Amino acid sequence: MRRRRATLASMDLAELDRILADVCHAIDAHAGDWDATEATLRRAFTGEELEHALTYAVTCLIVYAEPGGPAFIRGMRDRRRRLVPALPAGAPGRGFLRRRPA
Repeated sequence: MRRRRATLASMDLAELDRILADVCHAIDAHAGDWDATEATLRRAFTGEELEHALTYAVTCLIVYAEPGGPAFIRGMRDRRRRLVPALPAGAPGRGFLRRRPA
């Protein structure tokens, strides 16, 4: 049996901010519905990025369910989007068919 790593591999902070912004956007777009959010994240991310996205999603969905949570998640998404510049269409990390909003 193969052993899994105990922790996720480290990533660039800009990449993590982009993932968090995408997670917050998916949660807000689906009004906190776990199944729809998970399906969106599985279509948008693969591998290590998917693991990071799902980890963020669990925490953000808990926050979304609290009073004032939707406004907090929208604010977090907007702050992250201002921190991370948009990637051009041909940038590394963007596949031909995996066009993600910046």
